[in-house]
Amino acid sequence: MATGRTVGASLLTEKDSKIIGLTESISNILNDSISNPDAKKHFRQSYSKISYTRDAGTGRGAGKLQRDALCTRGRQGKAPFSNRNLRWHPLVVADKEIPHAKPIDKLEVEGEKALVFVINGEKYYPEEVYKLEKRYVVLPEHWIPHVDVLKNWTDSDWTANSCIIPALESTEWWHTLESFAVLGLSVVGTLYDIHDIDRLVGSITNLLKNQDIDKKIKLPTDILKDSLRDKENLLLCSLCKSRLDSNVADLPERERDSVWQPQWRTVKRAEGEDKSIQIMHLKPLVENTIIHTAENVRYGHRWCNVSMTDHSIDETLDFMEHVVRVHSRCK
Repeated sequence: MATGRTVGASLLTEKDSKIIGLTESISNILNDSISNPDAKKHFRQSYSKISYTRDAGTGRGAGKLQRDALCTRGRQGKAPFSNRNLRWHPLVVADKEIPHAKPIDKLEVEGEKALVFVINGEKYYPEEVYKLEKRYVVLPEHWIPHVDVLKNWTDSDWTANSCIIPALESTEWWHTLESFAVLGLSVVGTLYDIHDIDRLVGSITNLLKNQDIDKKIKLPTDILKDSLRDKENLLLCSLCKSRLDSNVADLPERERDSVWQPQWRTVKRAEGEDKSIQIMHLKPLVENTIIHTAENVRYGHRWCNVSMTDHSIDETLDFMEHVVRVHSRCK
C-alpha cells in the first residue's frame, strides 16, 4: 500500500511558511511557561516541536500539536490521499459538491502514471497542486473514466500521487492556528501543571491580533474567544469530565498484559493506553462543512475518543445511558 511521504512534503508557499511560523511563535509562548528544564525539554520534543513541512516531517519531525492541529491524519492504501498534509491544502476530494470548494475541470492520467488535475484550463501535477490559491474539489465524476486504469496501479504508483486531502479533514488556516492554541493550553495546563492560563491566553491572543498573513482575517475569531471563556474545561476530557492527566473517568488504572513486539520496530504501546490523550472532535467531521475549529477540537482520553467513533458527545451519551439502563446499572 502507499506508505511513503506526501508528494512535495517539503514544498511550502510563502503563506504556508508564515502560518507555520506563527504556530512556532505560539509554541514559544507555551514553552516559556514551563520553568523546569526537563519538563520543558519533554514538552518541546513531544508536543511543541515545529517542522516546516506539509506533513509535519518524517517520524518525530514535529510534535503532537502540529500533527493534530495543522495536519490531516496519516493515510495509507491504494488511493491518492496524502500521508498527512496541511489542513488548508487547496486540493480536496469529496463524494458530492461542497460549498467551500470549486470542482476541478477534469482529471487526466498522463505518461508515467501521473494524475493531472485540469483547473481553469491549466494542468497541475501532484507536486504542483500546493500552489493553488483557492480550494478545489475532485468529485466521483472525475475519477469514474479512469477506474479501469487506476485499479491496476501499484503501491508505488499511488505513493507518487499522494497529493489530495479528504474534504472532511480540511479547514481554514486560521482555524488550525486557533486549534493549536486550544490544544496547547490543554496540555500545559494538565500534563505540565501550568496554572497561569490567563496570562498565556493573553499572550497568544495578542500574537494573533498582530498577524500579517492576511489582514482581512481578524484574529482571534469569536470561535476562539468563546472556547477560552471556560478555561477549566480545556483541562478536562470532554466525554468523561476527568482531567486529562488522570485516568479515564477517575477509574482504577487497568494492568495490560505484555504483548510481543518486534525489537527492530519503534514501540508505540504507550499510545494505546486508556488514558493516553488523542485529538477529539466534539461533533464528527463531515465533508460539506468546515468544523475542525477551536470550538470543536479538544484532547480527550483514548478510551473516550475510541468509544465515540464517528458520533457526537450527545449521541455517545445517549448510547451509554441506554447501555447502563438495560444492564440495570443505574444508581
